[in-house]
Amino acid sequence: MGKRIGSELTRRRILATAGTIGTAAIAGCGSTTDTKVGKPSEKDVPAPSVQAGNRWSLQTPDSEPRLIVEGEKAFLNYQAVGHIKRHEDTVLRDRIKESTFGEVDRPFAAGFCGRIDIFPNRLSFASGLVADVDERMLSRLKTAMEDFGVQNVTEEGTQSATNIPGDLQVVIGDYQIEPVVIEGVDIPHSDRTTLKFGGGALPIKGIVANWKEGGSILAAGGVYPNGPFRQSRQVEMSDAIQLGISIDLDISPPEREQQALDYIRSVSL
Repeated sequence: MGKRIGSELTRRRILATAGTIGTAAIAGCGSTTDTKVGKPSEKDVPAPSVQAGNRWSLQTPDSEPRLIVEGEKAFLNYQAVGHIKRHEDTVLRDRIKESTFGEVDRPFAAGFCGRIDIFPNRLSFASGLVADVDERMLSRLKTAMEDFGVQNVTEEGTQSATNIPGDLQVVIGDYQIEPVVIEGVDIPHSDRTTLKFGGGALPIKGIVANWKEGGSILAAGGVYPNGPFRQSRQVEMSDAIQLGISIDLDISPPEREQQALDYIRSVSL
């Protein structure tokens, strides 16, 4: 359609407005620090290994061991200390950025993994605390999504996946998108100067799994869009002619989920 909707800037503005939903996909997992995980710990807990490949970019280069939880079990005081890493799907981000003339430059999918060691170091402790840590990781995931602005955050039970130990806990929510109003639009052969479109929600999904490996607990998960983002608007130019504006960020939710599952499968000590 070239420049029939006005200027190229106007087109970029429309796409950029749609792209504001992108940051919801990380659900608070896109920070370059780990300051919200827990207070620093002097315990020596290495970061987990993950086969991130070229798709996932490390967002926590300065991560360090942090206190996840402490308490008492079997008359012994214990600490669960974790070393958590976060990654972003930069391939997806770069593709959307390029296709939207550089105006949409945001994270759309994230993965995270952690190694949790129990002190004092007893193998039986790791087995007994998997459920405790699992509950806290799920709580943190829900809180992160709510803090970011994802609404209606609810637990959706569990799902199983091949070659992932245990079940994945599932959290879903939606990011409300208000109707967009763009003023000062120059539409040839029309006296309209305002475009209004949008309104709705982008479904968001978070998954997390914890399992015992050796004397440690491994945790891994992902947050990603659980539905497409498409918008269209018909602008009446005359009684006989309408101008169509269509936006499709081509998020491909099934592909995003498969990538998150592959990420989780690759996590090891």
